[in-house]
Amino acid sequence: MRMHPLPEIVLLIAVTLCGCASPLASSRDSGLASSSSESSSLFDPEQLTAQMKNTAKTAVGKGTNPDKAREMYAEAERQYRAGVEADDRRSDLVAAAKGFRAAADRWPDSALEQDALFLAGEAYFFADYYPKANESYELLLKKFPHTKYMDVVESRRFAIADYWLKLNDVQSQAFWEFNFFDNRRPMRDTFGHAVRVFDRIRIDDPTGRLADDATLAAGNAHFTAGRYLEADNFYTDLRKTFPSSDHQFRAHLLGVKAKLLSYQGSDYSGIPLDEAEKLIKQIRRQFPRESQEEKDFLTRAYAEVRFNKAQREWNMARYYDRRGESGAARFYYAVVANDYAETPFSRQAADRLAELGDAPAVPPQRLAWLVDMFPKEEDLRPLMANSETNTTLR
Repeated sequence: MRMHPLPEIVLLIAVTLCGCASPLASSRDSGLASSSSESSSLFDPEQLTAQMKNTAKTAVGKGTNPDKAREMYAEAERQYRAGVEADDRRSDLVAAAKGFRAAADRWPDSALEQDALFLAGEAYFFADYYPKANESYELLLKKFPHTKYMDVVESRRFAIADYWLKLNDVQSQAFWEFNFFDNRRPMRDTFGHAVRVFDRIRIDDPTGRLADDATLAAGNAHFTAGRYLEADNFYTDLRKTFPSSDHQFRAHLLGVKAKLLSYQGSDYSGIPLDEAEKLIKQIRRQFPRESQEEKDFLTRAYAEVRFNKAQREWNMARYYDRRGESGAARFYYAVVANDYAETPFSRQAADRLAELGDAPAVPPQRLAWLVDMFPKEEDLRPLMANSETNTTLR
């Protein structure tokens, strides 16, 4: 009976996992000791996965083969030229993209792989297969972080993300919707994929010419979607990470708007108000010409900030006033009257301060006889206490 070749393939994969020499290798190779780098690969999951893939591909005749890679690359290049010149070019370009990806797979970590991955992305891009194009571009950046195609790749990805955002504005997807027919958009969550690409552009090429543009675009996308906290995070990152960007003034101005819109009221944190007030003062100091053009907005924004901050102090004063804790109430009323004189709460606070006069700081204790029946805190003693003289340092 003829033996099935499967056990040999399984043996090859098992040998790769163990980091041992293959029993199919020559006796000369089997006598060599494993190097330290080989032994360390036992604990590298990515390297183990790569070894398993290479072993499996070799077993089925698809392992590393530079000559075959060149042949496949040349054929894909011919299809790419034909697709660019044809009227109905989509089929040729898709076939070329698949050929480039296959050629890259046959000669990993080579200059040919870098060129093939880039051209695969280009072929998919011009065939309007944008998710596939972005996938090839990201694989290129992962394998070759300093690729010579960086500027072109990032401009393509920026265009793809911008297109996805515009497409989402026209045809938004619900969270449960899936796309199985349109090759131009992701399977689902078009908005999330667009913002992710913008975020990756600034991470993959932080000193590139599109890094600050991508940061601003991601912030604007969140702002338009009503996600003001996320938008504010991107605007803040733009102000801090790209100080020489042409978008600095817009990042400051939109940061103020995002902070004001993210404020949820006096029952929640007042940090957005403090940061917005600081940012408005910074805009007037750092951008005197631009701030004059936005004078009306900045004036209204500052008045809104001051009103909301005064309201927070007024609410605290009223809270203690209702509890009869006149001392704390007087403190907050004084803050409102003195620090927020331009707000309508100032006059009310001053009037209430006059009404309180010399009222006791805290209300008198009711049912004092009942309270005295319970032990006071200073009367409580631990059940077991060590004497100071018997304390032993350990």
